[in-house]
Amino acid sequence: MSALPISPRMRRMQWIAIALATFAIAVNYIDRSTLAVGNVKIRAEFGLSATEIGQLQSAWSITYAFFQVPVGFLLDRLGPGYLVGFALIAWSVAQGAGGFASSYVQLLFSRSALGAAESPAFPGAVRVTSDWFHVKDRGRPTGVYNSGGSIGPAIAPPLLTAIMLAFDWRTMFIVMGVVGVLCAGIWFLVYRDPRKTVLEPVDTAYLADNRANANRVEARQWLRLFRFRSMWGLTLGAFCTGYAVWMYQTWLPAYLELQQHISIKNTGYLASIPLICSIIGAVSGGWVCDRMAARGTELVASRRIPAIVGLVLSGVFTYAATAATTATLAVILISAAMYFLAFGIAGKWTMITAVAPQSYCTSVASLQNFGGYLGGTASPWITGYVVDVTGSFTGALAIGAVITVIGAGLLHFLVRTPIAAVDLEGEALPAVAE
Repeated sequence: MSALPISPRMRRMQWIAIALATFAIAVNYIDRSTLAVGNVKIRAEFGLSATEIGQLQSAWSITYAFFQVPVGFLLDRLGPGYLVGFALIAWSVAQGAGGFASSYVQLLFSRSALGAAESPAFPGAVRVTSDWFHVKDRGRPTGVYNSGGSIGPAIAPPLLTAIMLAFDWRTMFIVMGVVGVLCAGIWFLVYRDPRKTVLEPVDTAYLADNRANANRVEARQWLRLFRFRSMWGLTLGAFCTGYAVWMYQTWLPAYLELQQHISIKNTGYLASIPLICSIIGAVSGGWVCDRMAARGTELVASRRIPAIVGLVLSGVFTYAATAATTATLAVILISAAMYFLAFGIAGKWTMITAVAPQSYCTSVASLQNFGGYLGGTASPWITGYVVDVTGSFTGALAIGAVITVIGAGLLHFLVRTPIAAVDLEGEALPAVAE
């Protein structure tokens, strides 16, 4: 139930907007997954070590991370309508270009371009949610669009593996580039900005708080976000979740093939099971956040508590997976780890709009995502290095487990209170505010 009454038309427009954001994120993640699915064949063709293939993913992540900073500011000023659509076209071109790479360096540049162009997807979804939903109703839509980050990778292994086995890894890259351009056309045709849409009076009242607090963000005010502990807690906590996510996103197929000795064909299906669990985790995490808020839990706490619980349990199951001696047990434990990771991440993303003023929510989302993809940059390279040195994924999983639990601690101790718009827009602030 919504915090305030809305018309059936409004509810329909809200969920169409969320469906489009989820769809864009799913395509975004399928494109990212091409490297993981093609891992073994790309390594064989170019003669790459595990460390070098990890560096390809890290090149994508570091570019994605640094582009988060300007993208958040642009989204808060311009909105997601055009920016996300044009980004979809750009990242699809970069994705297709990877299929024509004739050297490791060319592939490295194509992955870096992909990272730059994909950067508006998640912050754009935060803006879509904050534009269309009251602050107390954002848990479920946040869980849904977060599930796009699991839907894409869940679809990717069987879909991309089938294309790769039928043709080759290059065709897989090119096909996804063409698909992305077509998806951009759908975004431009269907997405609507609520500020430019004629709404019924009850719906205008529902969005009144959003519009009253939607001031134009200036660079001077944006820089003040760094003075708040909550901002640092979200960013550092995201480093830890980003590390865990990209440990699995980059290396899960290779882990199943190399450590559990599963064929490439069967890996395409088995790798989808943990990712399907992530979809359920993302949706249920968002639902729990809204239920806690509806039952009177303080708004920030209603988001922070599910995030912490999810990350701690994810770390426990990841560590348990280090002792898995069969493929079945490994898939079960990793599925549980990824369910709770997605559950916690849904709480973390919902926390943004509870902590940040309306006008700054996309900037905060982008800065959080910046931290996440610094973790996503470190994770593939460190995991590959550990595998090269030890010949096993056991140590890499243990490192991921510890970092995930550290992320829960950072959210617990640092993200306690919301950031007030008056403090961002005032003339003076202490060096570090609560």
